[in-house]
Amino acid sequence: MDVSIQVIRYFCVLAEELHFGRAAERLSITPPSLSQQISRLEQQLDVRLFDRSPRKVELTAFGRELLPLARRVQDDHDQLLSWGRSIRRERDAPTLRVGVVAAGAGSLTTSAIAATMQAIPRARIEMRRLGFFDVAEELEGGRVDVVFAPWPMRLPPRVLAEPLWREPRVLVVRADHPLAGRESISILETGDEVFVAVAKGVPEVVDWWIVDPRPDGSRPKRGPKADSVEGLLELVAAGAGVNIAGQSASKHYRRDELAFIPIDDIEPATIVLCSLSDTRNPMVKAFRDTAQSLSPLVDATFH
Repeated sequence: MDVSIQVIRYFCVLAEELHFGRAAERLSITPPSLSQQISRLEQQLDVRLFDRSPRKVELTAFGRELLPLARRVQDDHDQLLSWGRSIRRERDAPTLRVGVVAAGAGSLTTSAIAATMQAIPRARIEMRRLGFFDVAEELEGGRVDVVFAPWPMRLPPRVLAEPLWREPRVLVVRADHPLAGRESISILETGDEVFVAVAKGVPEVVDWWIVDPRPDGSRPKRGPKADSVEGLLELVAAGAGVNIAGQSASKHYRRDELAFIPIDDIEPATIVLCSLSDTRNPMVKAFRDTAQSLSPLVDATFH
């Protein structure tokens, strides 16, 4: 049996959309052609993968069982192609893959990238948005070369973290929250609030961000969780709780439904540039030097 990667991709897209028209549009083919390909796959496997009716398309039990396997095959194939492209790019031009967690280092991120492109016109810069706790995995997996991320975090020994930027932390609340009009607040004024926080995070890092425990020994009330900045802000906007973020979030994630109030009596957030100490990409050192030259902080390295 020979199932092509193209048919695997067709199956995965239809499983996501559950609509032949939308799936076909994403795949740039016609709905009848997509239907033929799926029927052929079902014949090859001798199972029905989708229940079709004029009103809806649904995965069968076999389809649901196949989906994670198909996605794994698709991801492996994409990684193989990505590896091939990376080899070609390395021959053609120096490449730097920059990861950014949350708002990164604000304007310093943009300045460092612009300065690098000016100094090395042939350089290829690729940007990637990362989750809060993806830094080490993405660096060691070779998917990014450098990452702008908020400190603190837990890192393996081969990952360097160089501080670049410090900024006050702010309380993120709904625009109609009683504290929304304040110019600043004390963390001790938030004792009655429910705090939304990062899901599956390193406990001590999550504790640092929501200030647990407080200076008076009290502990914040914890509420729903999310795995991204956008998810946290959606929870705040929905009234599920409040959140603490770096001040740059007020610019990069500005929304009419939200207010950002400086907290004047807690430690500021530090933004660091992370990279592998044993990287073979010469662009990394050049970029680190550029970022450090633009940084207002003195030289230091976290581990």
